Amino acid sequence: MVSYLSAGLLVLISAGKLLASRGGPPSPGMRYLIGFFLSLAASLAISADPTTPLILAVEPFPLTGRLVTNMLQLLAAHFLVRLARSTQTPQPRTRWWPLLLCWAVMTGLMIHLTGKLPEYQARGGTELAWYPSIAGYQAVLVGYGVGCLVLFTRVIFRHARQCPRGSFRTGLFVIALAGATTVAWGLLAGLPSVWLVLTGSGLELFMPVARGLGLAVALLWVSGAVLTTWHGLIERPRRWLAAYRGYRAVTPLWTALVTALPRISLTRLTAWPHRVEFALYRRLIEIRDGFLALRGQVPPEVAGWVAESARRHGVAEAPAVLAAAGLAAALAVRETGHSWPQPPVAAAGSVASIEAETAWLTEVSAAFSGSPVVADVRAQAGATYVTAPQVA
Repeated sequence: MVSYLSAGLLVLISAGKLLASRGGPPSPGMRYLIGFFLSLAASLAISADPTTPLILAVEPFPLTGRLVTNMLQLLAAHFLVRLARSTQTPQPRTRWWPLLLCWAVMTGLMIHLTGKLPEYQARGGTELAWYPSIAGYQAVLVGYGVGCLVLFTRVIFRHARQCPRGSFRTGLFVIALAGATTVAWGLLAGLPSVWLVLTGSGLELFMPVARGLGLAVALLWVSGAVLTTWHGLIERPRRWLAAYRGYRAVTPLWTALVTALPRISLTRLTAWPHRVEFALYRRLIEIRDGFLALRGQVPPEVAGWVAESARRHGVAEAPAVLAAAGLAAALAVRETGHSWPQPPVAAAGSVASIEAETAWLTEVSAAFSGSPVVADVRAQAGATYVTAPQVA
């Protein structure tokens, strides 16, 4: 049952990737990945215990189910090589004839083995592992499969190191780990007679270990596929939480500016509670509009006031504190009609990201609400331009 569930999960992953292509033809890399998943799913379904009686009823010769399972596993390894090479430019060509040759040799050896099986079993013992049919079959199976997996793992690991940090890169590393684990599983499951000779155990102990490792390998492949295919669903909660924290952090500064300057509020752009990223973006715009609207009313003494207050409180003159102090002073004196010429706004050297803007305005908002330096500047501006007598 576990094998069927794993196979069904691989089929669902393949269907999800086809749906992700939005009805268009999948890319070559997507086709290779789907081919790998479907081949692996078919091999798991055929090798499952409930399927064995069905195969025994129709098989043309003994061990047909084993042969078909191994052929599907080599087909999956072939698709892995094509998938890995699709990430390279120019893409190296992968030929079919080595796989077809391996299939033909394995079929011939299996037919020869089934004809000699009674004789082999009669002579049996530990020498059974070294008969030509068995040794040759396992050598072809393991040699082709492990070679493909080693090539795939090396290429994918190099490609993952070049990708930016995120769940997609993590998924590629998980897939590379799955490839390396599959090599170990292939060496174990593909050489059963050798390991039986080396360990002295029987099939009743060997098969559960091989099947359990195979299921663990399948889970690794599925985990890597989920991380690389549906990374947006995984990262969206983190983005939402970061946006919500930024939204709450800039709210004190935004509230003070919108209360004093209602015209900066973008009343036509409503945001639902679940659209917190949009709501944050709107508040950042409104705060920047407030900066521009109050720019001409920042007293020229603000820099000096900040330096003096910072020395008195024993704190550094942080840029965020200076920006918050300028806003606090401008809000304190704006009703008096005072204004001062300001230098032109310098052009930005690069396009700031939402994350960088949120981090900067979060610092300004925290200073605006809680810095003693800003409180001193606010009081100094009020005492100088609001309550002081005006000189004609």
